[in-house]
Amino acid sequence: MVSAMACAVVSARALGAITMCGVAIIGTAIAQPLGAQVVPVVETGVPFDSAGRITVLTPTLVARLGLAAPQWPVVGPFREARLYRSDDNAHVLVVVRLDGAMARFTLGADGAAGLTRAITSGVVAQGRGGDRLIGAGTGVVVSQPAGNTFVRNQTFLGLVAYGPATAAMLSRSSAAAAAGGYFLAAGTSFFVAANTVKGRVVTRAQAARAAHGGTRGALAGVGIAAIANADGGPGWGAPILAGAIGGTIVGFQQARGLSDGEAASAGFFADLGALTVMGIGGSSGAFEGKETVVPYDANNPQYGTYTNTDNSLRAPGKAAVGAAIGASIVGYALGPRYARRAAYNVTAGDVSVAFASALLGGAAASSLIGDGGDDTPRYGVAAAGVLAGAFLADRGLVRRADRTSADGTLAQLGALAGALMGGGIATMTETNSQGALALASAGGLLGLLAADGMIKPARDAGPLRGIMQSSARAMDGRVFVSLGPVTSVRVTF
Repeated sequence: MVSAMACAVVSARALGAITMCGVAIIGTAIAQPLGAQVVPVVETGVPFDSAGRITVLTPTLVARLGLAAPQWPVVGPFREARLYRSDDNAHVLVVVRLDGAMARFTLGADGAAGLTRAITSGVVAQGRGGDRLIGAGTGVVVSQPAGNTFVRNQTFLGLVAYGPATAAMLSRSSAAAAAGGYFLAAGTSFFVAANTVKGRVVTRAQAARAAHGGTRGALAGVGIAAIANADGGPGWGAPILAGAIGGTIVGFQQARGLSDGEAASAGFFADLGALTVMGIGGSSGAFEGKETVVPYDANNPQYGTYTNTDNSLRAPGKAAVGAAIGASIVGYALGPRYARRAAYNVTAGDVSVAFASALLGGAAASSLIGDGGDDTPRYGVAAAGVLAGAFLADRGLVRRADRTSADGTLAQLGALAGALMGGGIATMTETNSQGALALASAGGLLGLLAADGMIKPARDAGPLRGIMQSSARAMDGRVFVSLGPVTSVRVTF
């Protein structure tokens, strides 16, 4: 009996020991992976070219550089591509596709070096686009995707160009038809633009150039209607609508492959060409109205006469308007060479500053002509002021610093604020129109310089073809991506 009880106790203790060992083993097995140290895999963003300036590749830039297999392994449409290097010196090409999915291509040492050589060779080849090789430091602009900006610009054009032109075309039917046409055209512009960017990458250069072409195309339509002696709403609406749509399409296509600076330069020189030709035409009397002495009573001339002025566009004026439209087309074609061949960096923000300076120069020069008398010389003087303002801005501002598009917009707002302040002083002092124009232009110039000084743009980076020096740090920051409980990836730009 005792022996049996002793055996039972021993057996129970053995079973408890075995049970405790089992629990300990299982607990250890469970706790081990939970308590394991997380080992991060660090991937650092690196530039594609040997000069360290290109950190993002877009479809436009890939086509411009002529990248192809085997150096370029990507097939099919995509939004952008970036290159990363891990701690073990392996390179990974990360490509963002149109649907947002990310494809990763692991590149060996030879593959990464071959891609770098191909891109560097393409960059240097772009430097030979002019009459001379500017140097191995020449770069290519990375024009970032800007589909939302394109949609916004086209919606604005729908409100100020497409809609009003459509309403004018339908104005002879009824007021209701004209109003309905306006709303339909304005609303349709949004959906057409949104559908355009749905299946393709639209760059900032394309968005800006299409908006510029749309507005200037509408103005060209006004000129064509005046040349054709348009009568009534349809006669004016049709060329305006055709000009706005045609200018948008042509601008969108021309900007394919252009940098931001090149696209802005195209519009800048188109405006300079049109304003200069209009000024020359005006100084020659092309826009003077035809005055006719008419008797008050044709049957009784002795009762006196009066002068009737016909302000409709005469033959010289029609020739000047047609020449201005032609000059703008030439400016669009030749303008990109300004940013492409300059020995210094020309960005879109730089062009915005130069355009504001040109307008202020024209206003300041126009204020030199006194009130009253013949206003014909005013056109030529204003045109000379426009060119002088553009030249001085190029010499004093553009070549010294690199401005982003936002910098250029702020500088223009500063010029506008300064002009308003100058106009306010002229109003308070009851200055005549000539003095008011002089004060407004002087205030605008001071406002432009003050705003540019407050912005403190980066120093000019040299002949980079419109690349902002900060573009390599556009995504400055760190992104932490968790890949489960064991590993994590830290991506540093």
